Amino acid sequence: MGTVVVGFRLGWDAKGRQATVVLTRAGVLHHSMGLLGLAVRPARPHAPAARDPHPVPRQAATLRRLYADLLHQGYTRELIPPACVRLDTDEHPLHPRPWGEHAPPAHPGLIAEFTGAAPSGPGSLEDALAEFYTAIGLTTRPKTPAPRPETAVAVPPPGVPPAVREGLRSLAEGRPLASRPGRGAGWTITGTAVRLRVGRTGEDLTPGEVAELQAALTAWLRHQRRPGAGSAAR
Repeated sequence: MGTVVVGFRLGWDAKGRQATVVLTRAGVLHHSMGLLGLAVRPARPHAPAARDPHPVPRQAATLRRLYADLLHQGYTRELIPPACVRLDTDEHPLHPRPWGEHAPPAHPGLIAEFTGAAPSGPGSLEDALAEFYTAIGLTTRPKTPAPRPETAVAVPPPGVPPAVREGLRSLAEGRPLASRPGRGAGWTITGTAVRLRVGRTGEDLTPGEVAELQAALTAWLRHQRRPGAGSAAR
């Protein structure tokens, strides 16, 4: 029966890296990152939240954010421009509670067919999403132009805090960000991954999980600024 997907592949020539992101009609985000010109093992997909009545639009917003973030990191060459593609490959059935042991497995065949079937001509992310929405029977939203590789900027916009600005500079120069040593738990962030570790073991987060963690940490930091919040949270 197959499925319909929308996605793209971007390259970072200076680092010899590539990133592929594909969104399916079930609202599952598949992605892979690795060296240019080599077969890349897909990472764990990011499934929509359970009982989400609008999984595809929410995941499409994440797709837009990933596209912009990758451009900002340095993935400015469109190896496969954004495109909507009909595939012969079937999606894996999505569990009602798609996390933990029920999380969808990686689907290398789906990404491989997308990269082989995607058109090579120019295309914009918003046009590809509009075609994708039409193909799966959703009403399209007004277009908000996504950044293009040729207009991507390498410097952060005004108003970015100094700590964030310094972090962006480090990542752009290929230097990782890491928590302070000496503790059993910590984190490491590179230009291509976010890794949490406990002791000698660790695991990379998917882009969707990173976005969720960022939202949760932002909420926590704002909560801590409230009078009496620190003592109440303990």
